Amino acid sequence: MLGFARKLLRLLRKKRFAYTPLIEIRIGKGALLHNLKVFQEQKKGVAVAPVLKSNAYGHGLVEVARILDGEDLPFFCVDSYFEALILRNEGIRTPILIIGYTPAGTILKSRLADVAFGIIGVQDLRSLASLARAPVAIHLKVDTGMHRHGIAPSEIEDACMLIRANKHIVLEGVYSHLADADTPNSAHAAAQIAEWNKTVPRVRAKAPSVRFFHLAATTGSFYAQKIDANVMRLGIGLYGINVSLEKLDLRAALEMRTRITSIHTLRAGESVGYNAAFKAPRDMRIATIPAGYAEGVDRRLSSKGSIVVRGASCPVVGRVSMNITSIDASNVADVHIGDEAVVISSNAADANSVEHIAKLCDTIAYEILVHIPAHLRRVVVEST
Repeated sequence: MLGFARKLLRLLRKKRFAYTPLIEIRIGKGALLHNLKVFQEQKKGVAVAPVLKSNAYGHGLVEVARILDGEDLPFFCVDSYFEALILRNEGIRTPILIIGYTPAGTILKSRLADVAFGIIGVQDLRSLASLARAPVAIHLKVDTGMHRHGIAPSEIEDACMLIRANKHIVLEGVYSHLADADTPNSAHAAAQIAEWNKTVPRVRAKAPSVRFFHLAATTGSFYAQKIDANVMRLGIGLYGINVSLEKLDLRAALEMRTRITSIHTLRAGESVGYNAAFKAPRDMRIATIPAGYAEGVDRRLSSKGSIVVRGASCPVVGRVSMNITSIDASNVADVHIGDEAVVISSNAADANSVEHIAKLCDTIAYEILVHIPAHLRRVVVEST
């Protein structure tokens, strides 16, 4: 009843304050489900756990969760308790694993159903073992060589003793993370896998009821046949970004669109934007869009990136501003205010795809995606 009332209130509020946003982030339902299936079919016998942390890599935490909720999944991975709260508040039923750090106090106060907590150190485990008075599901992180989080393999026996000492602690899973899975024939990855494969039998011997063992993320999934695990965590590959050691048929799930808000003629020798950084080599038709680095248009794209208008690639000219980007629309016949502009394309071959933008900015696709602000409206479409 409470859930129904909440949905009704939201619907009424949405109708009262309805408007058409200037920027729209389109999320392809078909692309996400296709990418999930690609990995599920590639890794027979290994369950796929989608990673929805950091606003689902910029795609929209709730929107992506709603698309995937009800699929055959062991759990969703999120980074924080806050993200788990949002998903449960929105009625998402899939089990959740919080893989980031959660303070023991928060874990002990939690009343969220089907939520497990990643434990990243022995001290946190000791706190739970001494204080837990209600069931707490955990996944124990083991440091196999990344040296950020996790208990050392030498601490496995002590950790299992702490868990057995408190009947309320349920060791649901054990996990780790590869530091160099995207380097072909990585010696570091091989060493971590060897350490992991020695650790798993020790855990099984001490805690035979553990359900989930997971080491590999998207790139690490291609070592699956060498890894003693029954789950993989699918992050960037879910969203169609091909950073893997093997090229797969993945489809980018995100596209950012806006509209042209002004058009004017820039005479030869005149400048546009901050610091007069761009001077026109000839007369040009300059258009602006209401998106800048506050909306996820990376400032490093100044006079380097491009925006697509009516199928034509329009170079970014001058500095990308906080909320405005100027483009050269001289090659777009009869361009008008209000014309649609594709800021980020879902076509991997386009110069303004996430992967090409990342190369221009000398960074990784992850950074470009997670910098798309959460307040921009996400709209789920069948495909992008």
